[in-house]
Amino acid sequence: MTAKLSDLLKGKKVAIVGVGNRLRGDDGVGSVIAERLKSLEGEQALIIDAETVPENFLGVLLDAKPEIALFVDAVDFGGGYGEWVLVPLSALADKIPSTHTVSLKLLGQILENNGIECWLLAIQPSQIGVGAPMSEAVSSTACQLVEILTHLVERKGFQPAETLGGGVGDE
Repeated sequence: MTAKLSDLLKGKKVAIVGVGNRLRGDDGVGSVIAERLKSLEGEQALIIDAETVPENFLGVLLDAKPEIALFVDAVDFGGGYGEWVLVPLSALADKIPSTHTVSLKLLGQILENNGIECWLLAIQPSQIGVGAPMSEAVSSTACQLVEILTHLVERKGFQPAETLGGGVGDE
């Protein structure tokens, strides 16, 4: 799976968008990963911690014009706790259970209509109850993915997506 991720991102302008609610245990994993990658921003990548409102960053993504938007989120796809998969965002079901206001699939459709390829790095959650801590399995996966993505960025496995407006979301 790591090779697939590397092949997908190699030589591309990429925006990494972490999605999740940190108050709901494993659901916050995308947000945590984005926060840990934030130090890489500017040099090699556009990193967005979208938390539960990825739609607020639609303008930033459209202005940045990355070739690929890689969304990182906890998704119940029936895998083992902490397991991760890489799938086209368009492969998401329309009615996937989510804590997010706007479906990632709809957001992806808008971005793809504007020439931005959208992928989801989905991590199987264990516990998403309000106030639950992040599970050990998902926390371990988050650390591994931060290492993998940092390695890709530092080896210049992909190019930075440039922001034009410098804002953090649509006002």
